[in-house]
Amino acid sequence: MNKQQVANVEEEFELIPLSPIRKLEKRLTRIERSTTSGEMLAELMDIVKTNQQVVDNMAKANAALIERIQDLNGSVNKTLARMDDFINRIETSETAEPMKEEESEREKELNERIAKLEKRLNALLLTNIAKQRAVPRPAAPLV
Repeated sequence: MNKQQVANVEEEFELIPLSPIRKLEKRLTRIERSTTSGEMLAELMDIVKTNQQVVDNMAKANAALIERIQDLNGSVNKTLARMDDFINRIETSETAEPMKEEESEREKELNERIAKLEKRLNALLLTNIAKQRAVPRPAAPLV
């Protein structure tokens, strides 16, 4: 990785299973108990390789997560645009035709549904923004 990629990785996060990290910790404990320096060096090299694989997997998962969040953000924006268009059409039809009593009740029901949809969309947007702000930063790689 170059310095720019490392800087980008520091700003990203990922939820990873702890089993690979626990395995590394156990291997380090076993190496500390080991007496042969040749075995120790081989084990250390293997641990470094495994650690690098964990770091690479974390970086890939982070990139995928960021891409999915961006896709979600785009989908929400498209949905909002469609809702705005829909509301504009309703407002246009409202001024163009005289209201009948049946249409008035139906329109009230539609307006209530639209208001509920707007609340849901706003809640989704707020949770998405909160998740993006609450992103923990990963620890620096051991290598």
